[in-house]
Amino acid sequence: MLFQQNRTVPRYIAIFYIPIFGVLTSFLLSCNRIQGGIAPDAVEVSDGAPTVKIGFIYSSPDPGTTRNGAALAVTLANAAGGINGLPIELLIRDDKGDTLRSVQHAEALIAAGVSAIVGPDYSRLAVQVGAVVQRHGIPMVTTYPTHPDVPRNGNFSFMGAYIDPYQASIMVDFAIQELQATTAAVLTETGNAYSEGLSNTFVADFTAQGGTVVSHQFYETGTTDFNDQLMAIAAVEPAVDVVFLPGLGPEFPLAVKQARSDDIGISATFLGGDGWDRPDLIEIGGMALEGSFFANHFSPDDQSNEAARQFVNAYTEKYGIAPDGPAALGYDAATLIVAAMRRATDLTPAAIRDQIEDTQDYSGATMLSHFDENRHAIKSAVINTIKDGKIQLHQLFVP
Repeated sequence: MLFQQNRTVPRYIAIFYIPIFGVLTSFLLSCNRIQGGIAPDAVEVSDGAPTVKIGFIYSSPDPGTTRNGAALAVTLANAAGGINGLPIELLIRDDKGDTLRSVQHAEALIAAGVSAIVGPDYSRLAVQVGAVVQRHGIPMVTTYPTHPDVPRNGNFSFMGAYIDPYQASIMVDFAIQELQATTAAVLTETGNAYSEGLSNTFVADFTAQGGTVVSHQFYETGTTDFNDQLMAIAAVEPAVDVVFLPGLGPEFPLAVKQARSDDIGISATFLGGDGWDRPDLIEIGGMALEGSFFANHFSPDDQSNEAARQFVNAYTEKYGIAPDGPAALGYDAATLIVAAMRRATDLTPAAIRDQIEDTQDYSGATMLSHFDENRHAIKSAVINTIKDGKIQLHQLFVP
């Protein structure tokens, strides 16, 4: 399905910083440091005393790190006084990417008395959980989902990430304006709503701006041999300028690696979406990925935002590794809920929901201007590149 949106892509403008947790100390974080790992199954703070309960639903093993970000947000919030002096208890549940399990977790968390839910991590899960929170009147801020349909069930569902048409449009503008591309090929994973949605928007926008999509190829999930698709792209004369490859699984870096082989020899610049933010990206694609670009939510290299710098330092201190995009989204979703709770006149779910909706100029790991009428996040984005075998920040977009 092709989803429409305003095509205007935000450029560099003033950044607003809203301090939320105050000064963070190394001692606080180092006492619970987890080297290269993930957070425990719950952030336990209760010894029978009253707590403010927030539910968190994530998917393991991929992306997984949303859990780290949310746990860090709650740790820091509690160090800064919790919610009106009450500690926050984060109840963490793993749905393992299964829709039924995700829905069951949501029902159980609501029965356990949570005032809000962070997550889930994927769009197909979030739509179903959105029906649950709407029925119970419990606000939810998702982490990693980017499909525009996520909040369709009603006004208690909010998206913490930008939507897919936005990131596809960013990559079109980048291809045409910075790379001076006039021709493109697209390689899409069939049956994957994420890949198909980004591809459709890219094709429509690239064509609308005067470019020509000269080849659109498809592959199935689990494909390991892309020879036919890549040979069709390589056969185009003159050679295409860019190849848009919006994948999620391990297939797409393998496709890039095969495209650069001597047997095929595609020299076009490869472009992707936030699905490229994988810990095994370089391991699979190797040096073939050099010079590629992809849209993402976050880069630890961004030094323009003081709140983001604090997040990177705190996360690295706690977990022993730099945060990735999913970790940033988990952190921000939890922090947005905490900030809403602190502003609310009471801690009823309806009051918290209203404050989430009223969020303005939030600055955390990422920056969020506001939620639109569909409860889509109008927020920052980055374009990352692969250079010298590493993912590096190339460009920042601020709402």
